[in-house]
Amino acid sequence: MLRPFSPVQQLAAVDIGSKAVRMVLGNFNCEGHLQIQQRWRAFLSLGASVFRDQSIPTDQILALQQILQSFQNALPQDTPWSISATSAFREAKNRDEAQNKLAKQGFQIRVLTGLEEAELIHHLFRRQWPELSGTTLHADLGGGSLELSLEQDAHLIWQDSLPLGILRAVKRPDLLSLDVLKEPFAKVSLSHRKLVVSGGSAREWSERLVSEGIFGAHEPGRSIFEYQFLPLRKAKTSSATIFYRLIEMWKPEQVVIPCIGLKEGLLLNLAEQLSNEECSLRLGKEVPVLQVNLPQAEVGS
Repeated sequence: MLRPFSPVQQLAAVDIGSKAVRMVLGNFNCEGHLQIQQRWRAFLSLGASVFRDQSIPTDQILALQQILQSFQNALPQDTPWSISATSAFREAKNRDEAQNKLAKQGFQIRVLTGLEEAELIHHLFRRQWPELSGTTLHADLGGGSLELSLEQDAHLIWQDSLPLGILRAVKRPDLLSLDVLKEPFAKVSLSHRKLVVSGGSAREWSERLVSEGIFGAHEPGRSIFEYQFLPLRKAKTSSATIFYRLIEMWKPEQVVIPCIGLKEGLLLNLAEQLSNEECSLRLGKEVPVLQVNLPQAEVGS
């Protein structure tokens, strides 16, 4: 439980992804509101090694230890934090060895299942925007997996995690796994459809769309969505093929790309675990991302 005499508690959450390691720091007050204060990012492509060789190289385990130590040093003293890992870590044959080595250095890593990822992301969006109605498909694309949640009028109908990520495809992603969507799609209303895509790949895609005049920047005074849907043309990014296939299958009336994702979901989850109550995230002004560089020129090449 959070200390009752402390009006504001700082919390942090780390997401060890397939392409990078990210951390977010927030202030949590006694009213159950989280305010994002800072974000950190360090590029470390665990997925490039794991999806090719099924294991995390020793030098990448060392690099991850250095990153986590840098993150810990950046936090205020005694800040509660959680460390979670996703598809690359959970698929590595030597993940237990890697976990044990990092645990000896004081870093306890929780390895999420794909469904746990989907649940965390969906819970974050539902807590943030309870007013959203209609039929919504949430798609969070990472380097190694695609987490999907389908809801109608705020009721969760279906969730899944597919081994479809931008680091898995050498040239073009195999979209056959998306056929699993046809059955749940047939069970929901096809009116007022929204597609919410999140993750670093989604933001990369949206930035390209904005630069080409396809998406418009967020409206003044609105903090709900970073980008709103405008008529689409194809923008070539490593993730665009997956997103366009989802659009073709789902035929949404609106595509939205929020500026939050799994790491914020992990932070919200930590706050709710510590306070034993439902919380909400305040986005406020845009928070810059601090880049954390490794001492080595290249890791796991």
